[in-house]
Amino acid sequence: MSATRRAAASVPGWASILGAVAIVLGVFLTAAQATGWLKQTVLINNMHLVGAMPIADCPAAELDEEGISVAECEYLVEHVHGQMLASPDWFPGAMRTFSMIGTILAFVSVIVGGALVNYTPWAPGAAIAVLVGLVLVDILQFAAAALAGPILRDVYLGGSFLWFLLHLMLLAGVFVGRQPVQNVSDEQGHQ
Repeated sequence: MSATRRAAASVPGWASILGAVAIVLGVFLTAAQATGWLKQTVLINNMHLVGAMPIADCPAAELDEEGISVAECEYLVEHVHGQMLASPDWFPGAMRTFSMIGTILAFVSVIVGGALVNYTPWAPGAAIAVLVGLVLVDILQFAAAALAGPILRDVYLGGSFLWFLLHLMLLAGVFVGRQPVQNVSDEQGHQ
């Protein structure tokens, strides 16, 4: 048996599958959390404008580039203004912190996913640590959105709940995968 085949045979199937899923979801979550981090940073830096939001500046060249109308541009400015008005003072800072931590953990999950695909001995333990961290971030984001009021609940609750469920499923997969496999013939022989 070649060294490549022996190495492939020693990689548990659960780890390869879970690792591949962790890589794909980790890339997507890194982008989503980084976008949230940037969004909250922009809101924090412009909170002083809540009472004096400038009128929408919608140059024709940018409208053409984005493929939107003047009405859509004006709506986007009002949408941001509405979110700023709906945000309690603590919300943007809290969500920025949670998104920053989520971005880092999501990026680490991509690395851990690669370690699961190639099955290194430390990968299952690292996967548990990262997934527990992501579950905690999901819970904190969910709680912050739930306390922030109806407009922000509408924007944030669905996404945080979905990521919470995905991270719980991945965590369950790691725990189940780490369990020793019992051979059915061994169980029948003990009866």
